[in-house]
Amino acid sequence: MSNGYYPIQLTLPIAESTIGGADIQRSASPIPSDLSSFELLEHKDPTLMFMTLAVTMTKRYEMPIVRAYTGALPSDIRGLHRVSNSGLRNVAPHFYFDDSRILRYWNKPFETAQMLARFECSIGMDFSMTNEMPRPQKIHASYLNKLWVAWLQSRGHAVIPNVSLPDEWQQDYWIDGWPKHSVIAVSSVGVLTHGNSEGWLKAVEKIRRELQPVHILRYGPRISGESNENCTYFANDNHRAANGWK
Repeated sequence: MSNGYYPIQLTLPIAESTIGGADIQRSASPIPSDLSSFELLEHKDPTLMFMTLAVTMTKRYEMPIVRAYTGALPSDIRGLHRVSNSGLRNVAPHFYFDDSRILRYWNKPFETAQMLARFECSIGMDFSMTNEMPRPQKIHASYLNKLWVAWLQSRGHAVIPNVSLPDEWQQDYWIDGWPKHSVIAVSSVGVLTHGNSEGWLKAVEKIRRELQPVHILRYGPRISGESNENCTYFANDNHRAANGWK
């Protein structure tokens, strides 16, 4: 079987229940019956069953299949922590900050989803895949980044896929599951600092060749030698805030 560009891996059927208007999958661990609806929605599910059963996986690497975003381009992108209490709608919140802060949002998925629903679209999470990490850790980060987008899309959210780049650009796990012919986001933060610009450029070339994005929202510094075709560039939030968001 296939789903768009990817052969799919079927999941096992598990009973579902609907609470507070949201579909929640029943996990193996018992849930106290005296919890309120909101507390139940926020109940920690370490298996991520409520997410994984809402999405479809690729057959090769069992990565979540993300749908293409073909909507309007946001006029600006800013960190979610900077705009969560604002009245802005045409700004797309992003997660281009440290993993410890991303985890605060990841650990409260329904609350975070409610925050993102205030905006016309958002950009997917950006858990790190650095040189120092062993491959299983990078594969896990890639999985979580895709799972977040696919899960939000299953709930009707407009989400721009954030294609995170590992140093091992020649591998396929990190690109498996991302959509073709989509608006995507790509970050270059840390590329110049860690001295891996050559690998980053090859990864972006692979993205252009295999995913054929219709537009790329580029966050972070321009890298010498990169193509700026169909790109919109946004500087690091810290630099922009220091300069009055210019």
